[in-house]
Amino acid sequence: MKKIIMVFAVVSVFASCRNGQEKTAGTETTTTTEQQKPVVVKKEVHYVSTPAQPQPVEKKGMSKAAKGAIIGGVGGALVGAAVSKKKGKGAVIGGVAGAGGGYIIGRSKDRKDGRVQ
Repeated sequence: MKKIIMVFAVVSVFASCRNGQEKTAGTETTTTTEQQKPVVVKKEVHYVSTPAQPQPVEKKGMSKAAKGAIIGGVGGALVGAAVSKKKGKGAVIGGVAGAGGGYIIGRSKDRKDGRVQ
């Protein structure tokens, strides 16, 4: 391990000493064969106007109020038919009550989501 570190240190020293310039008696001369040309740098700033961001399109699916009304209506009809002695009348009353309750709950969820103000 010590040998690897020592080799790395020696290579680093030699690499840092060799930078393409020769120094003689306090003066520096470069040993490049190419002529040095001035470099012209142009800075240009372009401002591009972008159109206003379009409003995000809301999903056009079924609202939570509608889903709640459907689920509540079906559930209420099933429970009403199972509990009542007159199956048809119990299903209708349970369906209406369930649909109303489901709509109210779904509408409150739509308000929280921002779909309805």
